[in-house]
Amino acid sequence: MKKWYALIMIRSTLICILLFVPACSMLSKDDGSVRKRSFSSADASREIVLAPNRTFEIVLPSNPSTGYDWVLSINHPEVVHNVSHRYTPDSSGRVGVSGETTWSLRTGKTGETKLTFSYKRQWETDVLPTRVEVFTIDVR
Repeated sequence: MKKWYALIMIRSTLICILLFVPACSMLSKDDGSVRKRSFSSADASREIVLAPNRTFEIVLPSNPSTGYDWVLSINHPEVVHNVSHRYTPDSSGRVGVSGETTWSLRTGKTGETKLTFSYKRQWETDVLPTRVEVFTIDVR
């Protein structure tokens, strides 16, 4: 009877291991990957909380063919820094239609920083931007 009981226990343990180990490997971990959803101007009105060493994107409408472009200023670059940015034209292919500028940014040290995006013609001095978007990023 003890042998039979031991065989059932071993079999049950093996079944549990076979089911439990693959389930554990499927759990998501914060591996520093890109955040799935980009932030937009709608998110500028709220504080954004992110973990350290995360890449995220901010997407804003733009039309550089008019001479206007976004200029990014970061008050604490050790908390968040710019990795890259790119312009994507409107998919219709029509001339003069605005597209989007996407910034890839990465969090660093913990702390809070403000990302200020100013939409202006960079060669025009003493002229206020036509639009300003300020994002508050809290890295914890």
